[in-house]
Amino acid sequence: MADVDMEWVKNQLQNAKVKKMVGDSVIKLLQTWGEVKITEKLEQEAIEVFYKLANNQALVKESKEEVWTSVIPGQVKVADEVRVKLDAFTGELGRLHNGRRGKVVAVRYGDVIIKSTDGKEPLLDGAHYSPYKLDKLVR
Repeated sequence: MADVDMEWVKNQLQNAKVKKMVGDSVIKLLQTWGEVKITEKLEQEAIEVFYKLANNQALVKESKEEVWTSVIPGQVKVADEVRVKLDAFTGELGRLHNGRRGKVVAVRYGDVIIKSTDGKEPLLDGAHYSPYKLDKLVR
């Protein structure tokens, strides 16, 4: 991993008039990043994984054969396989729901109701979602 030039970083933050708390946080993260021993090849992957986890996005290992598309209201029916979008919710809700898979058990009043099939705990049985928060398995 390349050395982090902290003087350059501080100049960049100052020139962009970044808020002090944000700048201090970035400096602290970059100081830690400078201590990490990782190959250049894996740097980008580590940054992407960190970004997703820091934003409560689920990490999902996808099968190459699977194709997911955003659910379109009115285009989802009972027995369809769906997945909560990886970034559908923030905070605790995101940690519980993002990336979860399940079967549609009902569609009522615009809500898509699912029962989880991913084997994760807790079981989501009868969880209601807006169709805009879901992806549908199309292949």
